[in-house]
Parts: sequence; structure tokens; C-alpha cells
Amino acid sequence: MQIFDRISSLIDAHDCQAASEDARALLLQFGQKSDALTHATDEFLLDLMTLAFIVECYGRGFELLARTLARRRLAKVRLLSGGVGRAERVPPQSLKLQDRVWKCLLLVR
Repeated sequence: MQIFDRISSLIDAHDCQAASEDARALLLQFGQKSDALTHATDEFLLDLMTLAFIVECYGRGFELLARTLARRRLAKVRLLSGGVGRAERVPPQSLKLQDRVWKCLLLVR
């Protein structure tokens, strides 16, 4: 999707604060289709704001780690946005298990 390609390029942008605002505007197009997607979107935006804070306070030393985390969160948003109808039918207890499985998958990579 073009939205995710644009957001992915924003993660690499030099101006992290502007990238965070642009990404938020792009992600608003999805709306609140499911709790899981909304939660994943919030986590991604929080990571982008953290990236902006890290670059502002500590320079570019930890930038790579923060960008990697933001990319992983964006991958989660991308997966959940493709299966929104399915995610809405999943009971809330299962979402916690899905988050644990997702974290394990990220650690394996």
C-alpha cells in the first residue's frame, strides 16, 4: 500500500518530529476499525515520538535502534490493517496471546 510506503520513508526522514506528525495524519485514514489496530497504531506513533526525542537529546547515536523498533511496529500495523475484519472478531483475551506471539516472532528475526 502507498500509505505504508510513505510512512516507511518517513521513518528514515531527517526531521523526526515532522515525520511523526505526517505519519499520524496518514494513519488516521484507517480510523478505529479494531482495538488491535488502534493499539498497534498508538504503539507505532509512540515509537516515532520516542525516536524524535532520542535524536533531539542524544544525537544520532541510538537512532538506528529506535528506527528499527519503529519499523517493526509499522509491520504490525500493516499486518493488522490487512486483516481488520478478522481482528474485530477475535476475543480480547486472544489479543494478549497474539501480542505475545508477535513479540516472539520479532525476537526470532
